[in-house]
Amino acid sequence: MSTKEATRLKKLKALDLSKASSSFWVVKRKPAQPPYSYSVLRVDIDAKLSKRLKGYMKAQFQDRDLPLEPYDFNTADPDEKLLTLDSDGTDFEKVQAAIDAGFDNGVVKDYAQLLGSWAYVVLFEIDGKRAFAWRKISNLNTPAAAKSRKTLYFIGHKLVDAEDQKVFVIDPRFDFIAFEGTVFIGRKSAFETSMNFREGMKQKGAELLDAFKELDLLSDVEPIRKYVGENLHHLRKLAAIKNAGYYSKPDYMAKLVKVVKAEKWDLKIEGGKIIVEEDTIELLLKLLNNDRLRSPINDEVFDSSAKKAVT
Repeated sequence: MSTKEATRLKKLKALDLSKASSSFWVVKRKPAQPPYSYSVLRVDIDAKLSKRLKGYMKAQFQDRDLPLEPYDFNTADPDEKLLTLDSDGTDFEKVQAAIDAGFDNGVVKDYAQLLGSWAYVVLFEIDGKRAFAWRKISNLNTPAAAKSRKTLYFIGHKLVDAEDQKVFVIDPRFDFIAFEGTVFIGRKSAFETSMNFREGMKQKGAELLDAFKELDLLSDVEPIRKYVGENLHHLRKLAAIKNAGYYSKPDYMAKLVKVVKAEKWDLKIEGGKIIVEEDTIELLLKLLNNDRLRSPINDEVFDSSAKKAVT
């Protein structure tokens, strides 16, 4: 992990939230298909809710000593770590630009304005520093869903059925924090969904297949395109191959072919090219991402997409 991310996390953890101002924004996303645009509405909150939101931020990101790891398409959802990514590679830049318009944005005056929101953002500000805490809004955030979960409210000395209330659920965990150009990700799957990363993965996959065509490494890329389709796991694999770039390094493909023959793995090689066959595409993608490894301890060969180089 570079010192840039570590330094920014240290500064984020040092923010005195008790003295910070906080503002609450709901995010709207349009149109139904990408590329998306975003707009925001400010929501007035009371001091009690502001204090609670600061507590969520402190508990999740400030009071825990979590290691940092660069975001990777193949990384599992983090538990005891934070994934990092430059915010300019995400859709959050569009949301921040909308929030930066400040009082040019409208203020929520009616419950109906909350409905259909894509996410909410809590902005903490102190001494010129700004931390944006993001949470994707789930489909449970409706009166009907609250009713189905048997939610009751104690109001005016009596229990009230949720169907009679205007419900907006605040979750105690944020998906990520954007701070000084870095995104610190606590919930990877929610981050990818809300930041439109499926489209980014599709684009990287298309670029990878175009590169294979140009380099003339494979017999045909169309079976791979068909195999991947809209499957998120397969799209993630193509994006990881593109990011790692092993295929473009000198001699990697020649060595791959040599090892395949020596190990008698189930890839067909003809004329120095790998023949793409439906039954062996999964294996091919593993090898293109250097996912088949050998243990120096017992010489065991195994597959692992979560690689971390020993330095």
